[in-house]
Amino acid sequence: MAGIHGGNEWNTIALADELIAHLQVHPEIIPGDVTLYILHDLNPDGEARGHGPEGRTNDHGVDLNRNWPANWQAEWAEEGCWTLRTVSAGKFPVSEPETKALQLFLQHHEIDALISYHSAALGIFPGGLPPDKDSVRLAKTIAAISTYPYPSIDNGCEYTGALVDWASQQGIASLDIELTDHTDTDFEMNLRILNVFMNWKP
Repeated sequence: MAGIHGGNEWNTIALADELIAHLQVHPEIIPGDVTLYILHDLNPDGEARGHGPEGRTNDHGVDLNRNWPANWQAEWAEEGCWTLRTVSAGKFPVSEPETKALQLFLQHHEIDALISYHSAALGIFPGGLPPDKDSVRLAKTIAAISTYPYPSIDNGCEYTGALVDWASQQGIASLDIELTDHTDTDFEMNLRILNVFMNWKP
């Protein structure tokens, strides 16, 4: 999944589009017993608004990665967190149409594992409060074939209402993966990650 922070992390959307294009040419790389879903942009409002801080939220000013019912908080300490614009966690968990749509999708499909792409540079964050064992195992597997750091860099931010933490509570091994910067897609490395991800078993 890409684009939870819209245009502020537009390179995640570009990566998803590159992976989709590659799979259209090489569908044989998807194992026969696997169904792969790629959501290329969860936050089209933010993507349309611009490729910078102004594109981070949806049109309600909500950070969609703080709108999930896993340690949801209306307010959080700013230390170490993204503060270039004022953002909201929503009036309540799953208040936003984008969050509702993805929640329903995940609840109505048999999902074993999920990657939510972000940027930039902090590494791999396994889902769970605390991280669950399958998410940690997936994080270690992907760290072994990539340059994304795990454990991730600790900048002191408390991540509240996060998608991967909610997904972990649903029994889905989940990771946030941060691309190396705000412009590159790290395509070749993420193609390797995709191959490992599709063959990983919970």
